[in-house]
Amino acid sequence: MGIAHEAADLRDLLVERSLSGGIRTVRRQSLAYAHKMLKGDPDNTFGLEDWGTASIDEVVTAVEAGIGDRITDGDPELGYIAPEHTLAGIRAHADALAPFLRDGGGTVLLATGHPTGLLDHYADLARALRNAGNQIVRVLDDHRLDRAVGAHAAGETGIRFFGGVACAFHDEAILHTHRPDHMEAVIAAVAAGGVRIDLVIADHGMAGAAIAAGLHTLSIADANDIALFLARARGRHEHVLPIEDNFTPAEFAPVTAYMLRRATGIAV
Repeated sequence: MGIAHEAADLRDLLVERSLSGGIRTVRRQSLAYAHKMLKGDPDNTFGLEDWGTASIDEVVTAVEAGIGDRITDGDPELGYIAPEHTLAGIRAHADALAPFLRDGGGTVLLATGHPTGLLDHYADLARALRNAGNQIVRVLDDHRLDRAVGAHAAGETGIRFFGGVACAFHDEAILHTHRPDHMEAVIAAVAAGGVRIDLVIADHGMAGAAIAAGLHTLSIADANDIALFLARARGRHEHVLPIEDNFTPAEFAPVTAYMLRRATGIAV
């Protein structure tokens, strides 16, 4: 099977599994999150400051450019991401990964604020990148932050790495988080060590912190991850992969497999 034919099959699978096309993240929620971001809500600004000078019209247009759907139009209880936009994002991520998987020698930081859906994807990418001769960042492992993060007091949450992927944790649990704080700490620690990060692969505030630091970032964004689309529209961030992020890792596995095959030039 050629990779073009495989892409058509992947498009059908994305729609079948509601990763793209009709998605579970409804327009009403995405619009509500847009308004929260514009009010400076730290769970929705992702560590970025573009919200301070944005209008709701600019934000809605930025999201439309990213997902192919205007969240102010249509049934508010339905959600949609254009499959072509998702496929374009997958291809863009693959093409950005290609030189690292071909030549090695890079320093890559992977992090997720959505571990229940995306951890396996990032871990598979980390493994492939490491095998190709890249250094995978792993600093502040099991480090607790000395500041409060949301409802968690100082010292209650920290950073742990799973399969080469930075996650926020509290007690025995890894956390779903939109906050940038944990990623900001990792980036600061890497910079203090005099290491240059060549590529970041992340989502939510983990991606936002990297973009704010001016790092080359590949991000994954659901329709309600408004700040990443606004950063893209303002030219601060290029490679956003728009896709439903509320899924089991097994549903996402074909995306990972296709991305790695395209990045390494393997057609099946």
